[in-house]
Amino acid sequence: MTDSVMDTNKIFRVAAQAAIEDFDDGSLVLLCNDLRLVELNHTARQIVGLMDGARTIHHVAEIIAHTYSESYDQALTDVMELLNDLQTQGVVEPNLQNQPGEESMNDEKRYQVNPDVSCREEGPDGALLFNPDNDALLAINPTGLAIWQALAQPRTPDEMVAHLLDVCENAPTDQVAGDVNEFVQSLLPGGFIGEVVPVASN
Repeated sequence: MTDSVMDTNKIFRVAAQAAIEDFDDGSLVLLCNDLRLVELNHTARQIVGLMDGARTIHHVAEIIAHTYSESYDQALTDVMELLNDLQTQGVVEPNLQNQPGEESMNDEKRYQVNPDVSCREEGPDGALLFNPDNDALLAINPTGLAIWQALAQPRTPDEMVAHLLDVCENAPTDQVAGDVNEFVQSLLPGGFIGEVVPVASN
């Protein structure tokens, strides 16, 4: 196994040359540089989808362990073996611009709803959020409402993903992760949620 994959704090992304097409029974990756196809099963596709250039191998293994109700050690072994194979084939590559120590969406930051924001549920359509601090109004869909409710307590983005996979049956892991990232980014500018800053202990 390569050293880059052995480090669980490394961050990977889909290689620039790789184009992924999803089908009912799996996915195909076209490697444009050498016109070669690589087949992915559903689990491998989920793992590749989680390699978004922001998550570490450790975070991905945590999500996979939760999704498939297996031990973290087993999930980590599976993820690292797959990454080693896919890196060799040119499907994924290290994201050198966003390794640990640099700012990323999926670090250990925790977010929580602004307690001043009111949430009015609108049945199957989702809900309306209103922030009286700046008169900001935002309509959210049912998925957004589920994420909003998850943020009643401080959570990291990966913790939100794990929570949603618990309450949303058969949801694709990579899609849930994308929804969480997009939703959190849409809530921050209007002050609907905020980062929870830990209190330093003496």
